[in-house]
Amino acid sequence: MVVVEAETGRDLRILDREKDMVRLGDSAFADGRLSASVQARALSTISRFLHLARRQGVDAVVAAATSAVRESANGRQFLALVRRETGQHVALLGEHEEARLIYLAVRDAVDLRGAPSLILDVGGGSAETIVADATSMRFAASLPLGVLRLNALFDGTRPFGAKRRDRLRRHVRHLLEGTARASRAAKVRRVVGTAGTVNAMARVHLAANGAAPDADLPSVVRIAADDVHDLSERLLALPLKKRERLPGMDPARADTLALGTVVIDEVLRAVGADEIRTCRAAVREGLVLDYLATHPVRPPARSTHDVRERSVRDAVARYGDTTEHAEQVSTLALALFDGTKRLHGLGDVEREMLHLGALLHDVGQHIEYRRHHKHSYYLVRNAELQGFDPDEVECLAVLARYHRKSPPKDEHGEWRSLAERMKPAARLLIGMLRVADGLDRGHAQEVTSLDVAVRRSAVVVTVKGKGTLDLDVHGAESKSDVLREALGRPLEFKLAR
Repeated sequence: MVVVEAETGRDLRILDREKDMVRLGDSAFADGRLSASVQARALSTISRFLHLARRQGVDAVVAAATSAVRESANGRQFLALVRRETGQHVALLGEHEEARLIYLAVRDAVDLRGAPSLILDVGGGSAETIVADATSMRFAASLPLGVLRLNALFDGTRPFGAKRRDRLRRHVRHLLEGTARASRAAKVRRVVGTAGTVNAMARVHLAANGAAPDADLPSVVRIAADDVHDLSERLLALPLKKRERLPGMDPARADTLALGTVVIDEVLRAVGADEIRTCRAAVREGLVLDYLATHPVRPPARSTHDVRERSVRDAVARYGDTTEHAEQVSTLALALFDGTKRLHGLGDVEREMLHLGALLHDVGQHIEYRRHHKHSYYLVRNAELQGFDPDEVECLAVLARYHRKSPPKDEHGEWRSLAERMKPAARLLIGMLRVADGLDRGHAQEVTSLDVAVRRSAVVVTVKGKGTLDLDVHGAESKSDVLREALGRPLEFKLAR
């Protein structure tokens, strides 16, 4: 269950989440029917969820059932029982509808622009594979590769010897052939994994690499294909008791996670992808988005192509920042970036980070002005920005931290937290952000444009605008130290005649 608040023009705000491992598929895939005991467990969970939701004062409850109920001989009778006992209608999703809802959710949370992506949702009964980009689904398949179904076939409670392991992998590979063909035809370059199995695997992976086992899972985790393969082999080899004790392991998934990780591994191999990126949004969030899009009283249409920027702007609005100043700083910073490109050689990714960092740089004023750069760092890190991996969030937070006062220093904990590979580019972006912020020293947006000329002796910035710009030029000069050092040339500021 997810309880969300939908505000006009904003990201969905999660108010509550709840999960109960009812495991409908334990009986559905073994016997073809939902047992009386599993129906009782499910009914108890649904009743509790409805009680929790209504205590939150929700306007609407949307519920759905997927493959375990869809394929059970008594699945429809079970849904009639739910309706009779709780008054709640539960939609029985078809395979294509389930894929469509997953796509809606992932498209809303992940930047799918560019080359097509393969979206993977490994559930209990089925694995949904979707080839899509930011505008449409190109291919969707519901494959009988859910972890409970595989558990009924291969018994994930026992360690896998070489023969059983080979039989499992050949079974998975065979069922993935159609998805592999569609992915190759579409020239898929990215795999996005969502829902419980993928994120449970990510938690175990992070814990094995030093993260606290109970730490909150980042909105995006990137896991190399080789690491997924190594983890799948390790999980298959372990007895159930040892799997249960692994850091980050959900004991309720100890018998099935090895099977799910094999599916993920074989998908990555079939597509030839170097990594998988995780996403927390799945069918539940898709149901919400679909409801908002079709309900008569709804927010205006939400853009689906700028997940990252929409999430950043939502955070800016949430913290009450002065967006006029933030927009001005972004415009000026990007003018500096574009004007000095032949010196720094950075690309579109860094340019986007500069733009978004500029929008966020002053959110700390929501707490207080005096140390707002430090408060901005904290708020950005904890804003649950959508579509960014943890290193990118850290970079945005560092831009906010160093837009004023002290430049980055090796002894600063915030600077040490940034990945070493990102520091050279981040230092340049910090320098540009500091100068741009100085050029709107009075928050009056009086500078209208910049001409940037790269010369052998210096980078000359000609400032154009309205009114007296001496204060803005002085602000830029006083904050030019980081950019001057990063570019390796003096900066000269001139007023246009």
